[in-house]
Amino acid sequence: MEDQIIELIEGEFIHTIYKSDSYMVSRFETAEEVITVTGLSFDYEKGQKYLLSGFFVDHPRYGRQFSITTVERLLPSNEKEVVSFLSSKAFPGIGKKAAQKIYDHFGDDTLAILKETPERMNEIGLSMKQQISLSEGLQSLNDPENDTLFYLVSNGFNNNEAHKIFERFKLACKEVAQDNPFRFYNEIYAIRFETVKRFAGKIDFPDSEIKYKEAFLLYTLNEYTFNSGDIYVSYEELADHLNRYGGMDGLEEVLSLAVSHGYIVIEEDRIYLAQDHSDELFIANYLNHLKNDFRIDPEKIHEAINDLEAEYGITYDDQQKDAITNFLIHEFSIITGGPGTGKTTIIKSMAQIFQNYLPYNNLIVVAPTGRAAKRINEICNVESKTIHSLLRWDKESNVFVFNEENPILYDAIIIDEFSMVDNSLFASLLRASAQVKKICIIGDTDQLPSIRPGDLLDDIILSKRFPVTALCSNYRQNEGNEIISLANDIIRNNVDLSRFHSDIRLYDPRFGNFSLTELIDEDMANGYTLDDIQILTPMYKGEWGIDNLNLILQERYNPAGPGKNEKSVGKYLFREGDKILQLKNRPTDDVYNGDIGILLEINQEEKYFLIDFSGTFVFYGFDDLQDISLAYAMSVHKAQGSEYQIVFLVINRYNLQMLSRKLIYTAISRARKKLVIVGDPQLLLQGLSRILKKRKTTLLRRLEDA
Repeated sequence: MEDQIIELIEGEFIHTIYKSDSYMVSRFETAEEVITVTGLSFDYEKGQKYLLSGFFVDHPRYGRQFSITTVERLLPSNEKEVVSFLSSKAFPGIGKKAAQKIYDHFGDDTLAILKETPERMNEIGLSMKQQISLSEGLQSLNDPENDTLFYLVSNGFNNNEAHKIFERFKLACKEVAQDNPFRFYNEIYAIRFETVKRFAGKIDFPDSEIKYKEAFLLYTLNEYTFNSGDIYVSYEELADHLNRYGGMDGLEEVLSLAVSHGYIVIEEDRIYLAQDHSDELFIANYLNHLKNDFRIDPEKIHEAINDLEAEYGITYDDQQKDAITNFLIHEFSIITGGPGTGKTTIIKSMAQIFQNYLPYNNLIVVAPTGRAAKRINEICNVESKTIHSLLRWDKESNVFVFNEENPILYDAIIIDEFSMVDNSLFASLLRASAQVKKICIIGDTDQLPSIRPGDLLDDIILSKRFPVTALCSNYRQNEGNEIISLANDIIRNNVDLSRFHSDIRLYDPRFGNFSLTELIDEDMANGYTLDDIQILTPMYKGEWGIDNLNLILQERYNPAGPGKNEKSVGKYLFREGDKILQLKNRPTDDVYNGDIGILLEINQEEKYFLIDFSGTFVFYGFDDLQDISLAYAMSVHKAQGSEYQIVFLVINRYNLQMLSRKLIYTAISRARKKLVIVGDPQLLLQGLSRILKKRKTTLLRRLEDA
């Protein structure tokens, strides 16, 4: 880009070819030609002239295009343009004669003068009708919201970010930027720090150095808590983390400033991001003040369980009966258990008894992932949604629709896969649950904790404030399932891999000539499909990392072919027919982090992907492709909350540092029928000996002190 010549071009907007939140292709007419313009996404006005800065590029397929860096709206500025504009349909009642009269009085700056000082139209001698028409027409030129959004987009923020910033600061955006542009990052979720930093570098504002330090402190805290899962950090840990970036002079002063602005909270020697602190406090307060507004008589529960046993031809064990009873008697209860312990069966039973005996009360089952929610819906025949879907994320305002002021209308909530739920999401759910009278959380304490900060399931159990039912009987194990046996061995810390020979297979690359694709081919020859098979590995890089395995498996199972469109995006080449992984929650399209789909179409002309997520069809603009990746191989974290018929767990000495007991347990418990371990068994055993340290939170203390 250094040798590209920046040009200034005046052009009139004609029409849009393609548009998304952050990228746009459109046509502009200049004095010499009609050009294709790419870059900033914005709501341009048809027939309006703009000053475009940027450079010409030659696209290999679409030819010559003008890539813009900034845009400025232009007002008509010569006699012909001003007279033509004022006599247009935008100003009814003002013909060419009156328009010429206005121009003759004010000259080339007519529109700028009247826009800034509309009272000066009294100088011209227009009729009242003409003055009203001129005033209303000029008002359309003075759209402060449009001007503000244009200002943000022209300075590097994508359309979505610009709307988020405007939603927060309204018409004060420019004033905020002139005082402290870093407030855009400090106070708004999902605004990119680097974008704000680049923007701040273009303008002068007071005390810029310490304001930058404050924002960078928040960025560092966000990074630290996300990577560690901790809710807070000590001063020493924070200073050490900052030292990775060269340290920070005057850290105490910067901390004090951030506290005064309400961005962070310091309790004793603990430093919290304000939102994390608020979320934890809200969770503790909600749980500490639950009221048991209604319960079912224990004798009726006993009768209901007997009725279900007769209806389904099953016999509940004592733990399952306790789980059902605790839910129906208590305002808050917990159920834990590993794979095969009947958690889904219990959900179905709890929901049915609740609905039978409390028919005028509403119950819903929620889960953090789309796959988990769909599985509950299919098996239990009960209303089930993701938490994001239940709370309804509003993309424009960047908040949930349901909250403290607008609560959800349910009386009872069952939350499945609770080990994956982080503090922020749980607090959002509880804020919307003012009318909820019963909550039951269900999870596996041996699985990995949430990706974002918090250790909710462990903290709530350790508080000993609420009844906990541990489901111990394993019904799949009774059917001879070796995967369940291995999971239990891991929990008991007594693993002997040599005793598994049917559902679990071990392939050590040091001893044997085989390839991963050969092993997969064998399963596919036995009737399994790629949908049934999932490859899991802890790392992205290296020969056995996610990135390389995806390329190998794509080439084997979805090779290039005639009529099969492709597109390179970053490290991946996407191809029609690919197995696709969703990387971020996208509630408006009902797809979520960890969902898997099939890439049906790559449309190069209109610049979109069409992906089928098990019957949910989603369009992705080319600038949205950072939200997806190939899904032939994925991380264990991304697979959490899902199950597959066959799981291949790939381990080697390069990802040894990533292995832990919880990660391996989570990986193997994703498999229902068959587990294939590819790697040195000794490395697996070494990984099982590594116990993740307890995340640093204060929820347990807040629950115990109540």
